Formats: sequence, structure tokens, C-alpha cells
Amino acid sequence: MTAPLIDILLATYNGSLFLREQIESLLGQDYPAFRILASDDGSSDGTAEVLADYAQRCPERVVLVPNPRPGRGALRNFEHLMATSLAQGWAQWFAFADQDDIWLPNKLSLSAARLHALEADGDGVDLPCLVHTDLCVVDAQRRIVHPSMARYEGLNPAAATPQSLLSVNEVTGCTLVGNRRLLELALPLPDAAIVHDWWCAVIAGSGRRAYIPRATVHYRQHDANQIGARNRRLWSRVRRALIDGAGVWQRVHQLGAQTWHQAVALQRRLRERGLDDGYVAAYLRWRALPRLVRLADYRRYYTGPELDRLSRWCLWRAFDIEPLPPGGR
Repeated sequence: MTAPLIDILLATYNGSLFLREQIESLLGQDYPAFRILASDDGSSDGTAEVLADYAQRCPERVVLVPNPRPGRGALRNFEHLMATSLAQGWAQWFAFADQDDIWLPNKLSLSAARLHALEADGDGVDLPCLVHTDLCVVDAQRRIVHPSMARYEGLNPAAATPQSLLSVNEVTGCTLVGNRRLLELALPLPDAAIVHDWWCAVIAGSGRRAYIPRATVHYRQHDANQIGARNRRLWSRVRRALIDGAGVWQRVHQLGAQTWHQAVALQRRLRERGLDDGYVAAYLRWRALPRLVRLADYRRYYTGPELDRLSRWCLWRAFDIEPLPPGGR
């Protein structure tokens, strides 16, 4: 069987320090059928020149995608790449790549095998399908910080559900491989999308998702990380609260509003595309319940360390955007 083409979507911005090492790891994949679509967001540090160099030397693998509106941030840069891949229609699957990580050689082949199994099971090819994996956390010099990001952050992605993913993103974008149907449903990214990978994860709640508990990426922690991995053990949380209590409080509140708005946008997208939004509607109804009523089953929707779960239960609420009525638009 011919291996399906995978478009690796590489969004960059001022990432020249680690970019060559990352591109070399992408080119070193043992999966035979892939190309790298690269879009820069207006870098000023030589990143664009690095991309141009690889596009000239490896034109069959590296394709530059001009960014018509640079400076809009990572989410819109990834959206531009997603739309380009979908419009060209050559690739059956896609993967997200960050500019500063290192992919292990079997990253694509492991995920592709699992994605093929998801699509081959019944009507899977017509459903949004997504595969993601664990990561190894390393520092700027690639020294191992922790062999498992999932354990480092106190998460259990294998146990995540479509409902829990609405509150907690356990799908790390740089490990994600998805099918064309996922791409179709995810685009365009709504303003309420928190980040591109989380939006794809909640879209996949209407289809199929598989987690591989094996690190396929060296996730590089450094001062310029846009998000980064966080040690969520109790002593680390207490330390952050003591240092920046007001900031922690504000971020928890902000994430509560963002997850509510993203869920409402997801409900609208599923309705627009004629898909079942039952799991989203149930989540929004639950979020709107009084706090004491939600105490009975908050662990169902809020995953991760217990302190995180309790802070969400205590501080999150329904916000000013109303969910859609049953059967409404």
C-alpha cells in the first residue's frame, strides 16, 4: 500500500536559534511520504533565510508558503498552513510542528500506523481522527528534564474524554497527526479558539482520538517558549502561588472564560456542519449549574492534579455567551 502523504505544518517566528536542528529532525523521518509546509510570521532574526535555504536545497521536501498577513500570531499562522494544505488537496493527513523541538525518527511512522487503524475501522475515514503522543521534556541544550511530559504535568491523556478535553487540553500540538476530515471541520479557526491544537482536539471529540504513551518528540524548554511544559506537583504549584498569587488567580479566571467561549464556538461549528453536539451541550449545561451541584462530578470534566481540579470547580462559571438552545442555530 502506498503511504499517504502527510503535510508537516511548520509555523515559525524568530526561531533561528533552534530551527535548523528541528528541520533536520523532520527531514530524518523514517516515514516515506511527507513534505514540510513552512510559513513565517514576519521574523527579524534570520528565520526566513533558514527556511529559504532548506527550500532551495530540498525542494521536494520543504515548501515555502508565503504569509500574506504576517504578525497575527501562531494561531493564525498555523491556520494559514492548514488552509493551504486543505486547498491543495495533495495530503491525506497533516501534522503540526513547532520550530524549536526535535522529532524522533519514528515519530510520523508510529502515528501514521495508529491513524490508519482509526480510519480503517468502519466509517473512520469520514470522521475527524486524531493521534497524539507523549513527549520527552528537555532543556535548551537537550538535557533531559523529564522523560514524560504527561507525568511531568500530572496528566493522563489516555483517560481523556471528549468532555474533559473541553476543560483541559491534553493533546500537545507538536505530536498531533490528523486526517483530512479533521482539517475540514476545524477550518476556519473561530476567534474563540484558544490555540490551534486545542481546537483540533475538541473537534476530534466528534470523531476518534488515540493516544500513544510513548515520547516521539523532544520538547525543548527555554526562555522563549510560547506555552511550555509546567511541573504541576504540589510543591511547584505552591511556589508559583507564593511568588505570583494574583497572576495565578487571574490566569485561572481567564482560562475559565476562554474554555466556555471555545465550547460555545464548537457547539456552533458542529451544528453548522450537521453533527451531533450532545457532548458539548451537556458540558455547557453542567458548567452553568450552581457550584455546589457541580461538586458531585467535577472530576469528570476537570482532569489533572487535584489542586487544578478544585480551582476550576471553585472559580469557573458560565459566562456571557449563551449556549445554543436544543436544535437551535
